[in-house]
Amino acid sequence: MRLRLALYALADGATLTDAAHAAGFSDAPHLSRTIRRMMGDAPSVLSTGVRWLRG
Repeated sequence: MRLRLALYALADGATLTDAAHAAGFSDAPHLSRTIRRMMGDAPSVLSTGVRWLRG
């Protein structure tokens, strides 16, 4: 759930740091590592896909 919130925040234009804090992550590197570990790609790549889906 936190990962989804962070990706939506990124898709809406939030910085990585703002998205991390909004979703309850301690900092941007923690969010970035979590995204890479769970999704296998960089946050920027995934947020672009989420932005496209949300249209």
